[in-house]
Amino acid sequence: MIDFLTESLFMIPLLCCSLVAVAVIVHRLVSLREGQVLPDALQRALSQGDREGIRTSLQTADSSLARVCQRALGTVAPDRMTAVSRAETAAREEVTKLQAGLSTLEVIITIAPLLGLLGTVSGLVTVFSGLGSADASQLSGTGMARGIAEALNTTIAGLVVAVPAVIAHGYFQRKIDRITARMETILQDAIDRFHVSR
Repeated sequence: MIDFLTESLFMIPLLCCSLVAVAVIVHRLVSLREGQVLPDALQRALSQGDREGIRTSLQTADSSLARVCQRALGTVAPDRMTAVSRAETAAREEVTKLQAGLSTLEVIITIAPLLGLLGTVSGLVTVFSGLGSADASQLSGTGMARGIAEALNTTIAGLVVAVPAVIAHGYFQRKIDRITARMETILQDAIDRFHVSR
């Protein structure tokens, strides 16, 4: 009953939103694995104060923790405050990298339900405009109900895209907060140990 072009006008952007959301979620799942962001070997070397192990890990590991440690401990800081300042600057950069893609999910969370609602309103306008046409007398109650149901499909599609994106965004944000807190603790202990032992 609803014109196919009208429905697809909103379904196609919703399909694109869903594909982008899936891509971002998969990418973040791979990128935010804790062993990749905070390698166990580097954590052990830092906790034990193993300078040789730290040096080896910094040369071989490509992780957020390794990059922050390289800035904070890779070159000898004149004092503890300088080391802490370097660590904080590097950590801010790494947190920004860890959050890559979350802003895209936020946009999808916002626009997907709106696209669905817009599609529904557009579909209902099409249904009710049919009531004012010359052959409105031939329109049955069943046909009208079917048309309204079809119009609501875009709202359902918008929510189907938005709800998993909301769940994924919350999960990733909590995981990043946990990783950041753990990284801060590791670096604080390492800087304290390094400067006490000098």
